[in-house]
Amino acid sequence: MKRMKVTTLNTDNSEQCHPMKTQHSGDADNQTGNNPNTQKATDDTWSAFMDLRYHILQLLSTKLTPCTLGDCKARLEVLRKCSYYMDVHQDLSMADQQQQNALSDSTILHLIDPWKFQRMKKLANSQVKIQLSLLEELYEQICRGRADLEAIANQCGPTTFGQDNAPLRKRVEQLTTALVDFDSTLSPGRLHAKHRLISETGNTKVPQLWLTLNVKMPVMFDKLRSEALASFTRLHWYIAGTDQQDPGEQFEIHHKLIQPTNADEGNQTGMVTCSGNHIQINNLLPERCYEFTVKRADTCYLVYGFWNETIILRTAPVSPGGQMGCREKKRRLCLW
Repeated sequence: MKRMKVTTLNTDNSEQCHPMKTQHSGDADNQTGNNPNTQKATDDTWSAFMDLRYHILQLLSTKLTPCTLGDCKARLEVLRKCSYYMDVHQDLSMADQQQQNALSDSTILHLIDPWKFQRMKKLANSQVKIQLSLLEELYEQICRGRADLEAIANQCGPTTFGQDNAPLRKRVEQLTTALVDFDSTLSPGRLHAKHRLISETGNTKVPQLWLTLNVKMPVMFDKLRSEALASFTRLHWYIAGTDQQDPGEQFEIHHKLIQPTNADEGNQTGMVTCSGNHIQINNLLPERCYEFTVKRADTCYLVYGFWNETIILRTAPVSPGGQMGCREKKRRLCLW
């Protein structure tokens, strides 16, 4: 009776994934003469790669998740819309603080050299622009780095990079540093002035001043509460990231009629200043689209802040009874 040869299948995945343990491993052993040093070097290379791969997977699952990248993008968009101010502070001694000898803001502004003040505003403006550009570059670097690390983590072995993993480790370190830099860039901080802002005036004691860069969150329309009726609109806005009912700031609200049909309609524009977080604008035409913008009122301390929040609302038609403010006829966001 003829005997049947039984073949045993190896189901150990680790043996299949090891780069040196392939179907040609027997030939390799014959060529190297089963050199233990060669086998040890191979094992060390594999171990080093698996350790690095573990750290990459940890980074991808903690600091480089899609949610984290989404937060970075959202933060970048918000910082582009923020307002940046240069704040002036007095360097008071303990005695001055106890005696409340601090000068008022208007007095300080009167004493500051106008040319030096404008020069510092330009420097602060340049600093904000540079840091915003740096943030964009860091965000792109983080996105590219995540895609590269995902491709590396999906590889079976270290053969693509050879036995030297140093370049890959350096790349991981650079990506980690980019994440830290992204979080710290554009944080409010001190501005360094080379010269005193107040010129010397004989024997008069000149107060010591120092400057900081202050970041204010953008102003956003409350699209759920803002509404347009037949002849007027009610606008509501808020400071992003806060729940303040009274911001304690001055705001400018601009409005204009979109696509006027004659000269009179072309005059349907205006600007009002408001210190609260809501306003009613009257004398609007029914069934027309208006563009509204809101921004903080400019001050002499503003160094960067060109973004304005915009909303387009369509007024409601006049009701059959002639009432100009029927709530059933109100319309909100304009649909083109």
